[in-house]
Amino acid sequence: MISQTIPWRFLLILVGVIALFAASYFVRQLAQPRADNATTTNSFHRIIALSPSAVEIIYQLGIEEDLVGVSRFCKHPPEASEKPVVGGYLDLDFEAVLRLKPDCVILLNEQHQIAERLEQLGIKTISVDHASTRGITDSITAFGAAFDRKEKAQALISNINSRVEKVTQRAKNLPTRPRVLVCIDRDTNSSQPDRVIAAGNAGVHQEYITLAGGVNAYQGSVAYPVVSREKLIELDPDIIIDLIQPDVWNKLGEAKLFSQWAAYSELKAVQNQRIIFVHENKHIIPGPRFTDTLDIFASAIQADTP
Repeated sequence: MISQTIPWRFLLILVGVIALFAASYFVRQLAQPRADNATTTNSFHRIIALSPSAVEIIYQLGIEEDLVGVSRFCKHPPEASEKPVVGGYLDLDFEAVLRLKPDCVILLNEQHQIAERLEQLGIKTISVDHASTRGITDSITAFGAAFDRKEKAQALISNINSRVEKVTQRAKNLPTRPRVLVCIDRDTNSSQPDRVIAAGNAGVHQEYITLAGGVNAYQGSVAYPVVSREKLIELDPDIIIDLIQPDVWNKLGEAKLFSQWAAYSELKAVQNQRIIFVHENKHIIPGPRFTDTLDIFASAIQADTP
């Protein structure tokens, strides 16, 4: 059985951690830098970025000195946590924003209401999609243009494309396409996986599965189905990729987490010990390091590739 009732804990992850896997890309870019004929210069020198992925790109492009504020979720690189904090995704402190006198605020497409409020206050915004690989690379290009870092942006994208190409080329040698279940969230306090929320056929994790040569074991229409034990047994995936929050990983450890899945001894993934735990923040939140996550998916899916 599949339930479409999403638990509140997952909603907090889904919305609070950048509306994690919405399936659209670069729906709108609300601000572009002024172009003075043939000369492009960075017209933004006081930037606030509200998403961890945007902050990572800013540091990778070398414009961190222009970053004057972040949300409370921006922890990487570690220096980013030393920047002034202006609230979160849903509780932005507009007074704190105004005190920093930004000339640009970067936020996510899903935060359109906040964008509209900022524009009413006379603050330019750039909205980006970091819920798809295309959206991430498009935003790198946009940042390169907006902040006069086109060459660095292109170098970053070239590196990303090269790593993706290695994965897709190796996927061509797979004798069969393994069926993969991605567990986005679950109750880890039980003796067995409970309230398993799977990745549906949209979003960035579906992309990882496809790029690495696998097939999503779940083929229904629900974006994030809550999958019962009976449905898990029916799906019977070859591989389970289990996304675990870092604090849970540190508390329980791999052996305990695997023992929970072992309660589902009927599953091929359990019998063949093909349960992969992914537990670093960079894998939970899509961003410019998404190729690290893709490599983990590829290692799991392409394990039998000659």
